[in-house]
Amino acid sequence: SRQGAAGPGGRTPAGALVQVAPAARATIVLRSTHIGEVTAASSVDVTARVAGVVAELLVEEGQSVTAGQPLARLDPKELRFQVAQARAAYESQRVQVDAARAALRTQEAHLAQVLAGPAPEALRQAEEQVRQARAAVEFSQQQLRRVEELVAQGYVPRQQLDAARMDVTVQEARLRAAEEQLTLLRREPRTEAVQIARAQVAEAGVAYRQAHSRLEQARLVLEQAERVLAESTIRAPVGGQVGKRLVERGQAITPATILFRIIDVDPAVITVPVIERDLGRVAVGVPVTVRTEAWPGQTFAGRVRAISPTLSPLTRTAEARIEVANADGHLRPGMFANVEILLDRRENVVAVPVDAVLERPEGPTVFVVTDRTARARIVQRGLSDGALVEITAGLAAGELVAIAGHRTLRDGAPVVLPGPGGSGGAPVGRPGAPSSGGPRNRP
Repeated sequence: SRQGAAGPGGRTPAGALVQVAPAARATIVLRSTHIGEVTAASSVDVTARVAGVVAELLVEEGQSVTAGQPLARLDPKELRFQVAQARAAYESQRVQVDAARAALRTQEAHLAQVLAGPAPEALRQAEEQVRQARAAVEFSQQQLRRVEELVAQGYVPRQQLDAARMDVTVQEARLRAAEEQLTLLRREPRTEAVQIARAQVAEAGVAYRQAHSRLEQARLVLEQAERVLAESTIRAPVGGQVGKRLVERGQAITPATILFRIIDVDPAVITVPVIERDLGRVAVGVPVTVRTEAWPGQTFAGRVRAISPTLSPLTRTAEARIEVANADGHLRPGMFANVEILLDRRENVVAVPVDAVLERPEGPTVFVVTDRTARARIVQRGLSDGALVEITAGLAAGELVAIAGHRTLRDGAPVVLPGPGGSGGAPVGRPGAPSSGGPRNRP
């Protein structure tokens, strides 16, 4: 291809035949491609907290559920009976607490009465009884003196004298009893009475606290029975899709029996290995493009959410966790996916086709064609996407560089360009790019 075509008169043109392209401003995007398997963001096995028999199944496989939604119900007959028993025991114990509270208040009132002494009304009644007893004694003594006179005169028999004396004795005894009662009421309360009253209050308080403690235990038993009854309805612990149903209606289960498996497919998770060379470019938040064979022509956007801090000693790769929004459920666990991770992006940079840069001992070199003469120029390369390479120094946009037929050129060598007049050149770009357009990115 470097041999020039015969010119007019059979002459061979002086110079090598080369193809050129202008260095142009372009956007270079570097991506790495990986194959990964779609997995669910989370997978939860649903079990029952109580043993029983499955009476009703409320969801099927593939159905979307929300957290707290009922999935199945167990037969509640036995559990309802246990609740009724616990409620009856609670009500009975509450009655006992009321009775113990009333007894405690009675003993407290008695203690208060002992400490406060007799009531004013009781004192008045005792004083009135003393006055009445004294009046009775005076009356009996007057009757005794009259009977003694009548007996001395012989008008009445001696038996009436004895009866009168007996009546005086009785009335005097009643007076002493009334006076002693009044004295007791007026005295300060005795220490023994106070101690007894306080002991009775303490005993009643212990009985009340014991009754209240038993009531609290009965309440806990009732709450436990009600909670167990409520747990006979098995609910979804998380939202997602029913990935698998593992029980049938009428099946006896225990708390160890797995009933359903709920998976969360939004977002979908893809884990791919990243080679050590690319770890410096992959970071959390980097955008990702995902394609699958199940949905040809459709792409899914995602991002890197986590990167393993360690590398595998066998493959020298680190796992990157990628999350893809999957509200429509197109990405299903188990699918294989083609993942493209954006490693770098450079915009509005000077770029030439990768074939324009030659590896020379003095460094990366391009041949700039000016007036049909090729000039070797050392450049500095930047990012490359496999078709274009960024030139960070040594070349300006618009300069023509050789992209074919230049590998054996020397600095200052004459060149011949293909096309009419030997001056044509292909624009910078990838194979198949239209000549009128600038550089394009790889899909």
